[in-house]
Amino acid sequence: MLKHTTKIRVRYGETDQMGIVNNAVYPSYFEVGRTEMFREIGLPYSKIEKEGIMLPLSELHIKYHRPAVYDNEITIETYVDEYPTSRIRFKYNIYNELGELLVSGETVLAFMNADSRRPTRIPQYLKSIIEPFFQ
Repeated sequence: MLKHTTKIRVRYGETDQMGIVNNAVYPSYFEVGRTEMFREIGLPYSKIEKEGIMLPLSELHIKYHRPAVYDNEITIETYVDEYPTSRIRFKYNIYNELGELLVSGETVLAFMNADSRRPTRIPQYLKSIIEPFFQ
């Protein structure tokens, strides 16, 4: 299983007049979690794209448990617990400073050949980096 945590501070522009994070912001937090996870294992999105692979979002699911508020530091826990084939499913939990679960969710991204814009299986170079996490 791949697992990573990222901490960020809620910015003013992400909140409403009451200081609560707008629910449309959470997909951006998910993106921060997954891009930082990939960067940590040596797979920044820029490298994946240079190799001719794109990862379009095909599914997004969010469950709101509690609100995040302005200036709180939140922890984005990102993990992949299924070995990817033609798509990769990321799961997320976002916690506040007290460790309370704020949001849970998941996204599914498809592997797509950048030239043909057709779905493809996980490329070998990605497989070789990801595989050890699933043994």
